[in-house]
Parts: sequence; C-alpha cells; structure tokens
Amino acid sequence: MRAGRAERFRRLRSDPPVFFARELVSTNDTLAGWVSEGRAPQGAALLSALQTGGRGRPGHRWHSRRGDLTMSRWIHPGEEIRIGVSGLPLAVAAAILLTLDALGVRGTFWKYPNDLYALMSSAEPAGGVGKLGGLLVEPVRDAAGVPAGWIAGIGLNLRPIPEEPDPRDARSGGPEMKPASLAGLTGPEGRALGPLALAERLTRTLGTLLARATPGEVRTILDERLLWKDRWVVYSLHGQSGIARIEGLEADGSLRVREESGRIGRLGPAIRNLRPVSVEGGQGG
Repeated sequence: MRAGRAERFRRLRSDPPVFFARELVSTNDTLAGWVSEGRAPQGAALLSALQTGGRGRPGHRWHSRRGDLTMSRWIHPGEEIRIGVSGLPLAVAAAILLTLDALGVRGTFWKYPNDLYALMSSAEPAGGVGKLGGLLVEPVRDAAGVPAGWIAGIGLNLRPIPEEPDPRDARSGGPEMKPASLAGLTGPEGRALGPLALAERLTRTLGTLLARATPGEVRTILDERLLWKDRWVVYSLHGQSGIARIEGLEADGSLRVREESGRIGRLGPAIRNLRPVSVEGGQGG
C-alpha cells in the first residue's frame, strides 16, 4: 500500500482481522496487493462500503451499491483446509448459507458453481427466485511469485432492490432473473443485517469450516440447498448448449445431472447460462 493511501483504510477488528475502506475498485485486487506486499495479517478480511470495479466470473462485473456487502478474505497457505484446495469455492458458499441461517434468514440457495439465490415469493418455491449474491475465489502470489494462498471475494445485496433494476447488472443474473436482497427477505420487521456484522460472521464461519468440515459435510450442506435440484435446466459448456436434470453433487464437487438420454453426466465449474426449463418448455426464472 503506497504512503498517502493508508488513511483510506481502518482496522475495525483484530480477531478476526477486519479492515474497512469507504470505496475501492475491487476488494479482491486490493487484498491480493496487501498479500503480495506482505502487509496482510493471516486470515485478513477487507470490507468496502462501495466497490466500483468488482469482478464475477470471467467477462462479468459485479455492481455494488453503498450499504451492500462487498468483502474479501485471505485464505493463507498455512491455514488448515480439510476440504482441499479444489473445494474452497464450495466452502465459501457453505459458509455464506450457514451464516444467513444463523441470522434467521430463510429461503436461500446455492446456484452451482458460485452464486447465491433467494426466494422472491413463498408461493413460488420451485422457480420464484432472484440472485442474492456471488463469490469469487482466486489464487494469490507474493512479490517473488510464490503461491501465497487464495482470496475469497463475496458480494451480497443487503439493501432493497430498485423497482426497475438495470438488466445488465450482474446481480440480476440476466434479463430473465430479478435480483433479491436480504432486506427483501427479512422485511421491515426483520433483524437489521449490517455489512460489518456479516463480514465478521462470515470470516469466523469460513475459518471454522476450513479447519473442521470434511468434504462430505460441505457437500451435504450445499446439496440440500442446491438451486433447481430435481428440475430440468438448460446450460452452455464450451460453446455448446445442453439440457439435463440436476441430480445433486458428485464427490469431487461437480454437478451430477441426468441427460435426456437417461445417462448420468457431470458438469464442472466452466458451465455457463444455467437456467430452469419451464413446464411449457421455455426458459423460466
């Protein structure tokens, strides 16, 4: 971190170490820079009130608003990771679901491989969902180019969503999907969910999962909350479109599906444009 810019950051907590900035381009990029410079304490989390250039999956941006949660957490090489490196995105997703459960938030789901969704209406449990947030886990290196762990970025919509959100916004999941928010889930009488409180809880929950949860336990958490499980979906993979029924998760964390031919197949994290198929045969949301 260059001199003159340090004033932008405040250390809010020491255990776990949580830092705050009023505005950043990307919490993932900033925290990765700290790690590279040797400035990040182990397990550090960085929280920003506004992120102007957040990233999702390749080719996608994450647009945040003040009051939403945008944070990143450093998973350092010395940290015990029972689930294994390939399971880190799964552990992050499970930590988010468990944290929301502990706060009394209901109706949240994991959309394979890295999105969080929530019920928009209890009357439509099969399809009435909106995108609540997403996660992005990236490797990080030190100044010498040596692997130095991973940065786990998390974005969650906390504030009420505008009546007519921008369809280009990554929160919406595309023009067919409406974004969801924690404010919409808890309602006016619900418990206030602030970004700092969420960041602290997420940091602690993720640390506990990494150190104690087995791959099977993490998969169970996600399998039970797998969006569109037992439904037919359309998707694209390596430029090709397909249709299949979601069956659950494989031991390696990939998505187990049943193809139209009846054959069981696997879909990996390179899958794109995953959407349910409506009863009428069109794409539903």
